[in-house]
Amino acid sequence: MGKIRAVVFIGMNPWRLSEIHDSVRFLASTCSQVDRLYIDPPRGLKATIRTPSYILGAFRWRQAVWEGVTVYEPPLGFAPVSLGLRKLADGLAAATFDRTLQQLYGQDWREQTLLYISSWSYTQTSFIKELKPKYLLFHILDDSFAFPLIKNYPRVLSVNRSFFQYMMANSSAVIAVSRELSEKYGALYQRKVHVVKNGVDVDHFQGRKTLVSVPEMDEIPQPVLMYTGSINSWVDLPLLNGLADARPGYSLVLIGHYYEGTTDSGLWQELIGKSNVYWLKSKPYARLPEYIQYAAALLLPRTEAEHSRASDPLKLYEYLSTGKPVVSTALPAVEDFREFVHVSDQSGFAIAIDNAIMTHYPSKAERQAKMMDKHSWPARLREISNILAASVGITL
Repeated sequence: MGKIRAVVFIGMNPWRLSEIHDSVRFLASTCSQVDRLYIDPPRGLKATIRTPSYILGAFRWRQAVWEGVTVYEPPLGFAPVSLGLRKLADGLAAATFDRTLQQLYGQDWREQTLLYISSWSYTQTSFIKELKPKYLLFHILDDSFAFPLIKNYPRVLSVNRSFFQYMMANSSAVIAVSRELSEKYGALYQRKVHVVKNGVDVDHFQGRKTLVSVPEMDEIPQPVLMYTGSINSWVDLPLLNGLADARPGYSLVLIGHYYEGTTDSGLWQELIGKSNVYWLKSKPYARLPEYIQYAAALLLPRTEAEHSRASDPLKLYEYLSTGKPVVSTALPAVEDFREFVHVSDQSGFAIAIDNAIMTHYPSKAERQAKMMDKHSWPARLREISNILAASVGITL
């Protein structure tokens, strides 16, 4: 059995982005038994234009160490996809990063290194091809082919299909966060896809024993119903509008970035215009527990869309770790937690919230929070290591 010395994580978000945290960075943070090299995604031309000073250092790899992880920013990250410029930039980046890995681990670095890439890094195919890793782990995080931001744009869908074709044919192992994703993409590419669900930083949501005052929350009338996370095509806006009207005595607090163009903008404006609805926009992940402590119940109002039902929401695990009441629509992801999650359709959602709050006794809250130990990121990493051991004879 071979022992991997380093994991190279192809990031889906910049390492230092505080408002959105993702599975890739959680795994990189957890994988402390090996060297961790994290590659920020290319900035792209639009982001570069907003920060012209970036150009000055954009022709070479830049690196910094954060929390024990060596974070690399690739050169030529401003190169657009058009005219093949992104592909050319990725080829040059791969060649120079190959030399970096040789300096760190010798000529046989491929024998000692695992390269990890998620399904959201679909523009990085050229980089992976040029780098030619021996061990490649592909992680399917969402139903890419059904996601509106992808399927509704032919060029983006075509890039995703090419990316999946390569990854499914060349990866040492493929994992997915849900059974729905495993079955769909396993059948599509005739490839074994292992299910490894999302996890949670348990200590982050359970470690705070004393309340921390948050002034903007202090001004919001109790009781508070709270949703945290991205506000996009899989959030059920009609449900939230109906809930705000049906329960005017509750305050509905929304924390997260609103993605314009992914939802009905009229419904969104109607929702945030209500007197008992408070949209606080994005908050740093580090501060989420401070806000969640004010919630009487935590909400997962998801649609029946295909990409919604195939997901495994990170917030589900975070919600449950707090020990607070959780109310959700009927997602497959909540089935393993039915003892603790109150599930309802649109018509009964408000009543489900009432029941969740009234029946959530301290003993139940304690059992709920304790249960999440087995869903921690270290537990997920052990699952991945076992899959790699069985698939290609390596361990982390």
